[in-house]
Amino acid sequence: RRHASAHPLRVPLRDVASAILYGPCMSCERNSWHHTRRFSTTRIQTNEEGDPPPSIVDNHSLVEQIPFEDVRNFCFIAHIDHGKSSLSSRILELTGNLGREAQQVALDIASNGDGFDGDTTTEQAPQLNKQQRVSKDTKEQIDALDTLDVEKQRGITVKAAAASMLYPHASAKGPTGLLLLNMYDTPGHVDFGREVTRSLCFVQGAVLLLDATQGIQAQTWSVYEKVKALEPNDPKLLIALTKVDLESARPVDCALTLAEWLEDWDPDSILSTSARSRIGIKTLLDTVCEQVPQPEAMPDDGMKGEVLRAQVVDSSYDDRGVNCLVRIVSGQLKEGDRVSVLAPIVAAEAQKTDESFSVQEVGIVTPGPIRTGSLRLGQMGYTRFGLRDPRQAMPGTVLMSTKHVGLGISLPKLPSDAVAKSVLYASVHPEDADGFEELSNAVDRLALNDTGLEVTRTASQGDGGDGGGPFLGPGLRVGFQGLLHVEVFRQRLMDEHGISAVVTPPKVTYRVTVEPHKSNNLQHPIVKTIENL
Repeated sequence: RRHASAHPLRVPLRDVASAILYGPCMSCERNSWHHTRRFSTTRIQTNEEGDPPPSIVDNHSLVEQIPFEDVRNFCFIAHIDHGKSSLSSRILELTGNLGREAQQVALDIASNGDGFDGDTTTEQAPQLNKQQRVSKDTKEQIDALDTLDVEKQRGITVKAAAASMLYPHASAKGPTGLLLLNMYDTPGHVDFGREVTRSLCFVQGAVLLLDATQGIQAQTWSVYEKVKALEPNDPKLLIALTKVDLESARPVDCALTLAEWLEDWDPDSILSTSARSRIGIKTLLDTVCEQVPQPEAMPDDGMKGEVLRAQVVDSSYDDRGVNCLVRIVSGQLKEGDRVSVLAPIVAAEAQKTDESFSVQEVGIVTPGPIRTGSLRLGQMGYTRFGLRDPRQAMPGTVLMSTKHVGLGISLPKLPSDAVAKSVLYASVHPEDADGFEELSNAVDRLALNDTGLEVTRTASQGDGGDGGGPFLGPGLRVGFQGLLHVEVFRQRLMDEHGISAVVTPPKVTYRVTVEPHKSNNLQHPIVKTIENL
């Protein structure tokens, strides 16, 4: 559009679209058109011996030298099967989190062009080198962050996952020249939308991915609206096309459609990537480093000394108790510290508790856990402190040093949209009459790791008790986000806890309004909520 006056009426529409997406051609003397697909050719910086940049797996002590200004938090959001997990895995590969051998392969490809040959025209099929060519017979599984059995079996992401990385970049202000990147991979299915909303609350940048063979889909709009709903604290939005190496890819059409959809979006800023062929991975990571801002410190940080405040991002339960994924918003978390668990919905000055815990273990996630003994401001990692009750460590919960509790220190909070609101309800009962307590404990632990669940005990024989339902005996009333969520819940209950439960067909809640009528002698309408119609 901005070059339209250069060659009026003599430029094919295909070349106009290519110019909008890929920029001006360096070989033209005037403002002309770029006739080739070009990707980043920037070489990765190595030391004098030619060694690759340090990875956080082998050099986690370097994290202690990275200042708060060199922290970047970002996530991937997209429609289902648009390449989030695959792209996340390639970034982990490039930064060395998946091993030196995998990193060297990624660095070699990035240094040799990071994508298509610059002489390839838009009229020709992409000519990939032997190492990049996709083979249908030997497809590589790129799912480093999909750790649940249900994710591997179904090929979808149902749980947001996180990992920390080190990456050399010119914007780094610290002595190491490295940035600390905290990356979140989110689900794409609408049933797990709360995972996306929650992840967006913890980042300052979000990369919206679009499949170049499909373009804008239903969840593309949905996740975009989730970002905008967080205004004025919404994360910086970046857009990238995925799977551009496929023959059916339409990157130009997708970019133009997207620019029209978002009205004022510049098509030149849309990145082109392919996880399968390792195209544009470094370009995407460099863009994140340049455009995503650093995290903001708490307003009262430093006013009352160094106060530990760690916000729970996610939690899981195993035989050692509750394992919390936290981000440090102020102070420092060290093994041996005494901490208290606070609910951010309660006013800070009203938070008083006699219960405190000793921090037993602290480390980073890469995504595998690495014990480091401490976490500093801006870092993300895991911690164990002997907590046994899963309900005390829900996402958004804050860990604070016990000596500062009750002093009126502000707490970080999550927006109300991050709290699950169920749309379907089902009753869950044990197959054996004496298995209710075991089922209840297992569901509570799943709810700790699945923020979309809403769990309450069913009434007993209509008497208002908490023993169970009138026909199937003791049970739980569980709220879900959709039908797929119900299926995943049943499978995780079996895979992770070995429990085969009876789950009734999901139902929705009805709201019935009884209007005044001569048969009921009502003077005003009455609204009733009926769960089982």
